[in-house]
Amino acid sequence: MRRVMGCVAALALTVAACSTADTTTTQAPEAVALPDYAAQVADLPQAANDRSLPDVSPDGPVGAYGFSRYVYQRQGDVIVPTLIEGPVGHQVRCQQLDQECSYLELQAIYEAGGEIPDYLEMDRSTLGELLGQLARVESAVTQYETLDDACAAGLTISSAQSANMGIHVTDPGAGFAFNPDRPQMILFAKEGGERIPRLDIGRCDRDKFVGEEGFRPVGAVFNISLSEDHPDAFAGELDNWHVHHNTCAGGTVENAGDVDREIEVNATTATAEECRAGGGFFLPVISSWMMHAYVVPEFDPQGGVFAMFNPSVWPLAASPEELLAILTIGDDDAVAAPIINFSFGNIEAKVGETIRFGNADGVPHTVTAGSSIDPRPQEFDSGVLGTGGTFDVSFDKPGKYQIFCALHPEMQATVVIN
Repeated sequence: MRRVMGCVAALALTVAACSTADTTTTQAPEAVALPDYAAQVADLPQAANDRSLPDVSPDGPVGAYGFSRYVYQRQGDVIVPTLIEGPVGHQVRCQQLDQECSYLELQAIYEAGGEIPDYLEMDRSTLGELLGQLARVESAVTQYETLDDACAAGLTISSAQSANMGIHVTDPGAGFAFNPDRPQMILFAKEGGERIPRLDIGRCDRDKFVGEEGFRPVGAVFNISLSEDHPDAFAGELDNWHVHHNTCAGGTVENAGDVDREIEVNATTATAEECRAGGGFFLPVISSWMMHAYVVPEFDPQGGVFAMFNPSVWPLAASPEELLAILTIGDDDAVAAPIINFSFGNIEAKVGETIRFGNADGVPHTVTAGSSIDPRPQEFDSGVLGTGGTFDVSFDKPGKYQIFCALHPEMQATVVIN
């Protein structure tokens, strides 16, 4: 039996209440540094080319989106690769929150006329070229003010809304070549839309959108032909393109809990069998290079213009100043379980011990029992935790217990209770 001890959803954020939990306030947490995710995969053998994987796999989950070339996650009882990001060898990473890498920040750096920060690894001329390309992407995105505009132009709705990302609206006529004037997909999002199943979002009926109102353009997705070499596309080296591996796309499964609803099956943690059981398609590799570009000024992301997730897209996270405070838990009476860069980490405790989850990310998360394929929120569910939010839970029997984030289903972990 699992017992929820308490939760805190911090900062100015619309918070889902913890249904069986008492709210508590914790002491000011201590600051911690992000793990060196690149170092976690540095000892893997070098791949034959940019699109290939190493010949051997690590023993456990390693890497993180935006921080390392490879990401390995657990699917069932095995560790599998789920992402290749960037070229073999050196990559220019600009995902740290204290670095100025968003579209508006890059514009400000260029217009100031001073020295270009070393972490960008580009000169003034290259930065100017990059901003010119991004301005073209901005025009390509903002020409669609509504989903009606997108439908009228022949685009189609191709996904549910992912938290801090949006729905993918595909342009069938864009082809598979890089063109800043015509991205392969436009990202739209609306407040609360990440909780709408794909089939309930709506569809294009000729030149009209039939479905949920309120979606707005937030960015673009480029999806170009997969080659052995990393794309030479945007000026500079900030654009670390990625390739998805072992991915479950599409499909729905009935929630096993008390809530009568369906959820999208799109997790990188679903096995092939679980994916098929949920009506999805399991893809060993999605044969294209992909890249996100958040170029709408209203949704300027603190994680960088090419970040995969954007805390300025719903559900909203904290202000930029608060995002700089990377937090963990400073309570000796609880087992600290900080959530850092979309990872729960390794969690082990004794029967009856309090485990205190703390959101140290710049985007909201949940701590929910089960998995995206088998959600069990009736057992425990933190609700939405903003940056610095905490959630306490303890277990009264030894064993292994699955948890996941309902907002980002690729996040999952096993809690070991001794």
